[in-house]
Amino acid sequence: MTGAAHISCIKYRNLKNISHYHSDYELVYVNEGNATVSINENIFNLKANQCVFICSKDIHFIVSDEDTVITVLKIGYKYFENIFGVKSLQSPLISDGAGIAGALEAIYSELTVLSENNEVMADCIAAQLLITLFRNEKTADGNGQILYKSRPQMLYDEICRKISKEYNTVTFSEVARSLHFSEPYFSKLFHNIFGMTFTQYLNTVKIAVAIERIKENKMSITEISASCGFNTIRNFNRVFKKFTGYTPNSLPSNYVFMYSLQNGYALDPTLNCTVILGGK
Repeated sequence: MTGAAHISCIKYRNLKNISHYHSDYELVYVNEGNATVSINENIFNLKANQCVFICSKDIHFIVSDEDTVITVLKIGYKYFENIFGVKSLQSPLISDGAGIAGALEAIYSELTVLSENNEVMADCIAAQLLITLFRNEKTADGNGQILYKSRPQMLYDEICRKISKEYNTVTFSEVARSLHFSEPYFSKLFHNIFGMTFTQYLNTVKIAVAIERIKENKMSITEISASCGFNTIRNFNRVFKKFTGYTPNSLPSNYVFMYSLQNGYALDPTLNCTVILGGK
């Protein structure tokens, strides 16, 4: 959020992010193309002129086709809850997208074209849009969803912390056992929450760390392989090339990995293939 506005409105092409959550609320609208949105383990396949509403702290990820254009309206949780309290929609999928596109374009225009009181106007248009949605859609009292929402959030946090701290030693069996889940159940649960397998996520973290260490040029490839938890240099080379298209020794100095790191070794949710078309 910037300036006086309590919202942001950004257009993306090829938006892809991995499983994450945040305090703000989001309205995700597909302008053109197709996108898959996962919210609290529920999958929604969206086409043009369809949208979903993501509540504060919902676990979600978005995967769109290469030429898909998506507008994301993000609403600060304090601003939203001052108007609506903890109310939410019974289903994230908006049944009727009519009128949403026009409102989003008006918000986008106000935030990107400087004019007097433009951010206040953007707030007002967003509030009117949300009020209309909550009048037309079936709503639910958020108090009744606290337990439902806390379980995937708590699991997400615990798994992320463990992998971030122990990526070079942690195993699938160890994490499943620490959570008191059977391995088949944990495998399905992990995929539902993260949108990928445990091995894919763990290897992504390892390769992201390895790329940073290669660019630092302070360790040998063999040392990097061992420090990232690969049992042999051959396995490291194989996984590295699968993820990047290069061997560790031939990685270009200007190479940008699709996934980046934040907060130590946690993965940034938005992939680098995502193109921001504009907005703020």
